[in-house]
Amino acid sequence: MKEVIDEIDRRIKRLEAEIELAELSMRRMERSLKGEEVLRKAGSYSIYYLLFAVVWMVAGLLFFIGIRNRLPVAANFPVLRYGLFFILIFLAPVAYILWTNRGERATEGIESRERWARMVIRLFYTPLKEALERGDEAKLVELADSLLENRELARAIEGVNEGDSKMMAYALYLYIRRSPELKAEIVETSEKLANKPLKKLLLLGVKDL
Repeated sequence: MKEVIDEIDRRIKRLEAEIELAELSMRRMERSLKGEEVLRKAGSYSIYYLLFAVVWMVAGLLFFIGIRNRLPVAANFPVLRYGLFFILIFLAPVAYILWTNRGERATEGIESRERWARMVIRLFYTPLKEALERGDEAKLVELADSLLENRELARAIEGVNEGDSKMMAYALYLYIRRSPELKAEIVETSEKLANKPLKKLLLLGVKDL
């Protein structure tokens, strides 16, 4: 059982390292985006800047076209140049909005992975380790049930690449009900499992049969 516990500890440390990296990335992103307050204000007012730019562009072009029409035919008023200038003015806030939204989506993704990692440690690996140390199979049944019933936990496990929650639940049920008749099924399931602690647990269960 020590080998299984050690593998659980390694998975916990990996997730804790991911949490630390996520926190570091969040701090860097917050500095680059000048803090959450700047993001909030940018999201609130950028649309008004964009609308103003559009109105200004259209009004300016109409104004210059009107001036050109009143000038002598020989006059060469650079309408095209000013049109390109107004287009650039229009694209600037659009680019800023897209950049801000990209930053917000990236921040949300990092926050999700951090939240998932904490959830997997708290709701799965820590109680799994405690149950195995105590030999508490009733707790293992509860964990297997939670893998099937708690959608947030299942999503978190799959989100941080710790395996397939349904397969993990099935592995726990097999371990609890291990018997010589189920040996072939246990071996086959262990080969399909992506979660290393439960893979080691199943193989340990086979040795006892």
